[in-house]
Amino acid sequence: MTLALSTELLGALPASPVDARRAPRDTRGVALVGAPPDFDAVYAEYFGHVSRWLRAFGAPASDADDLTQEVFLVVRRKLAGFDGRHLAAWLYRITQRTASDHRRRAWFRRLVLRAPVDPESLASPARDPHASLERRDAERIVAGVLAQMSDVRRTAFVLFELEGYSALEIAELEGIPVNTVYTRLHHARRDFLRRLGQLGGDSTGEES
Repeated sequence: MTLALSTELLGALPASPVDARRAPRDTRGVALVGAPPDFDAVYAEYFGHVSRWLRAFGAPASDADDLTQEVFLVVRRKLAGFDGRHLAAWLYRITQRTASDHRRRAWFRRLVLRAPVDPESLASPARDPHASLERRDAERIVAGVLAQMSDVRRTAFVLFELEGYSALEIAELEGIPVNTVYTRLHHARRDFLRRLGQLGGDSTGEES
């Protein structure tokens, strides 16, 4: 499968409702160091970012709204004890833990309770039924490839390639050197293309 085809598949994913190329910024009403931020201001400023972070952590699109609300329930409970420093990083860590807890609960239901897990619904409205079918197929392919990638590679790949965050912004959110982000992106792109190639019957080598 070619690079052009992979770009086409990525373009088939639904666009973020907010311009993802703009990093979350602590506004005057949100990040007053030494004082707890206002919850309503935090919610309005970061709701879209939390939703996109959950996607990067591998949360199913069908659960995104519920999980985003769950994140903000935790935020509301803990906000009084937050000092207002590094708000985006604080929210990012809460989101990361929420996504991790969700994966553990889903695994427990599948393994122990034998309860069915609803398949992820990635469908989006389309004018043409044929185009809608093609889009759903492309979205399933991308979601399937992303699900097979390691957490660190998938997170870097989705935040950079799909959500439009810069390497510097990702480094600040993750608390890692920017060179580490570039390394993860390098391996994530190779991993993504290799797995796409395998789906097309073209094995391109071992995972790095």
